[in-house]
Amino acid sequence: MPFLEPLFFYVFFILFLCLVFTISSVVEFLRGNEKISVAFLFTGTLLLGIHVSLINPYLNLWDEQFNALVAKNTMNNFFKPMLYANPVLDYDYKDWAHNAVWLHKQPLFLWQMAISMKLFGVNELGVRLPSIVMHALMPLFIYRIGKISFNPALGYYGALFFAVANYPLQLAVGIYGTDHNDTAFLFYITASFWAWFEYQQSKKRYWIVLIGIFSGCAVLVKWLVGLLIYSAWGLVKIVKKEFVFNLQLHVDFILSVCITFLVFLPWQFYVLFQYPLEAHYEYAMNTKHLFEPVENHSGSIWFHIDALKLLYGSGDLIPFILLAGLISLGLRVQNIAYRVALLAPIVIVYLFFSLVSTKIESFCLIVTPFVLLGLASLTCHIIDFLCLKIRLDYIKKILIFLSLMVACFFLVNLPDIYSNAYRPHRMRDMELIKKIQGQLRDDPYVIFNAELSGNGHIPIMFYTPYNAYDFIPSQEQLNTIYDKGFKVAVIHSSTLPEYIKNSSDIYIIDRN
Repeated sequence: MPFLEPLFFYVFFILFLCLVFTISSVVEFLRGNEKISVAFLFTGTLLLGIHVSLINPYLNLWDEQFNALVAKNTMNNFFKPMLYANPVLDYDYKDWAHNAVWLHKQPLFLWQMAISMKLFGVNELGVRLPSIVMHALMPLFIYRIGKISFNPALGYYGALFFAVANYPLQLAVGIYGTDHNDTAFLFYITASFWAWFEYQQSKKRYWIVLIGIFSGCAVLVKWLVGLLIYSAWGLVKIVKKEFVFNLQLHVDFILSVCITFLVFLPWQFYVLFQYPLEAHYEYAMNTKHLFEPVENHSGSIWFHIDALKLLYGSGDLIPFILLAGLISLGLRVQNIAYRVALLAPIVIVYLFFSLVSTKIESFCLIVTPFVLLGLASLTCHIIDFLCLKIRLDYIKKILIFLSLMVACFFLVNLPDIYSNAYRPHRMRDMELIKKIQGQLRDDPYVIFNAELSGNGHIPIMFYTPYNAYDFIPSQEQLNTIYDKGFKVAVIHSSTLPEYIKNSSDIYIIDRN
């Protein structure tokens, strides 16, 4: 693998450690050491995320490079998220790929990335580390949810399946679009459900505070679907016939909702007063998603059912296997409140996003923990059947171990991870970016024609101190830049006009 030559041993030593910790986790669970097992699973998942990040030493297209650049600029001012930190040309505030003040997403995940880069440097791992850590923590939440709702085996199998599942893993390292935004969204929604399950079991009031904080953080990552826990909680109250006009029955619910609003409302008021044009436009766009296919993200009412093959594995049987798992989960979990809290979010999310006009594959990712708990339940049923006539305990454990390893092998899909079709193009882009910085040094340049293999102006601005644009400037735009004291560089192409080719003031960057 030529793209790994400088770090080959280091990167695959991390993968080796990941395998050691993950396999040890399964072994320790089968031995009854739950705490050690879960700790090993967290470590193995963390190492797997770092490994996959290191084999992709560049920013990915859609949307990682945009998120990374805004987070980099946010390091200097947490309350002014910027795409172009110093826009030298006029821009359209409605164009999120070329504007300055950037409110296209809620800010919490950007703040996390900015803090990470302050600590670990402006690089790919600094960008991805918050998502990698959140991805590694989610199996702990899933384990507790499964253990509380039924038993430790259900929780552990679901946690293990999430730890190795291909789509959430690649999302956490920026491979799939919406990447770090959706990873953080999934994390905080899952955390809000975990806190709810802990509250239902213990009735300790501090869990109410955590439900509110986590749900508020989810909204502060991606907007109002972050309130999902309250729709599930409300349905539980209806099923348990608690949804009557008796304030005493709803104090905890109301308190949690109030905390949620206290978390996410201040930012909304701030941007409405500080950046009213951008804020009103983005809020309108959020509503537009419901009724129009924004940016051509359209699809039929079956779009998200078809997307199951991307989220959970290829194959025509995937939807039926997952459905069988959810039926198994419904039959296995006897507590009515837990059953509603596990299954109702899946129905709500898939029904809602199937009716919404804008369709993106990861919209329904937020119920992945519950879907994988269903797969875990189905696995429990299969293992119980296989072990029915086996009397020797160690033979049963070997069978369980092998069954889990086979399931993990298909879920992780390592060939897909290593066969990233964009990798050669992005590596060539990185070579050109290094060349650009070596040639232009620290002079105040503005770079044009920065297309590269897609939106090249964004990674150039992330990795270098220069402003960059993906178009060829007009003479008028050149004059504006000169008047502001900047120099101009243009990446060579066959379409460059004569006024650029013949100018002694413009530095032409050769692509080779």
